[in-house]
Amino acid sequence: MNGVKIGIGFGQWKYGLPEPQLLCEAAEYAESVGLDSLWLSDHIVTRNPTLDITCLFAMIAARTKKLKMGPSVLTLPARSPVQVAKTYATLDYISGGRMIMAVGSGSDVRDLEACGIAPQERAKRLEEGIEILRKLWTETDVSYHGKFYQFEHVNIEPKPKKGALDIWIGGKSDAILKRTARMGDGWFPALTTPQEFKTDMDKLIGYGAEIGRTMNPREAGVLLLTHVSDDREAAWKTVAPFLRGLPMSPEAVAERCIVGPAEECVEKLQRFVEAGCVKFVLRPACPTNEILSQIELYGKAILPHFS
Repeated sequence: MNGVKIGIGFGQWKYGLPEPQLLCEAAEYAESVGLDSLWLSDHIVTRNPTLDITCLFAMIAARTKKLKMGPSVLTLPARSPVQVAKTYATLDYISGGRMIMAVGSGSDVRDLEACGIAPQERAKRLEEGIEILRKLWTETDVSYHGKFYQFEHVNIEPKPKKGALDIWIGGKSDAILKRTARMGDGWFPALTTPQEFKTDMDKLIGYGAEIGRTMNPREAGVLLLTHVSDDREAAWKTVAPFLRGLPMSPEAVAERCIVGPAEECVEKLQRFVEAGCVKFVLRPACPTNEILSQIELYGKAILPHFS
């Protein structure tokens, strides 16, 4: 399948926060080696140090020219959708139209509870939030009367450069797939296998057909923990801190990560391509001093096989 795109993702700083200069260098280097996009993991309440991703996007926008950017994924129910609409429209403006939106209902209920949101409200808040984002990005004098959000005569300027930002929805459950079929511009799962991707994509296409929407298989991207190394055993030891607490066996984890020599990583990605996936976000699972060398391997040892 032609048109494979590979981006890079950051988050879950298990080995400590990178220095700001390194984050800038990583973004610049990712762009220089041909990676397509940069995605930042959104967390509010965390066990490890994290940074506010909108601040990072603003910094990275000033240091890059082509790299597309988006959250992976934004916990929209924990935030005011009006404020999110304004913030990401501003980021789109200062980046020259390079923002993509990806949202989810929130995998960690602590983020919701800390912001005064009852976890049982998150699904409906997410749906109302998506509706509000699209309205504010495309219309003037917007009023909204939902169960959780109500406002009158709101307008934001500037609006995103190309109209409403694409809104991708993260997750894998049937409920999420149905929501994506109804409301999403794209689908963004993580920790999945090629066969699971194909099965879930078939479901998504089917759910779309039931409501008269044609779902484009190319508008989906998979996020994969990644560590490229000729020393496979050492690579898995490096990745281990990122896997603690996952409710699956080591064999199941191995199916859902891209770890090992470059040629094996290419083979694993090729299985996803054969299953119909053409967009990937590779998240470096490594100490901060190895980030740049991992980006180099993504761009020079993996990407050319799919270009």
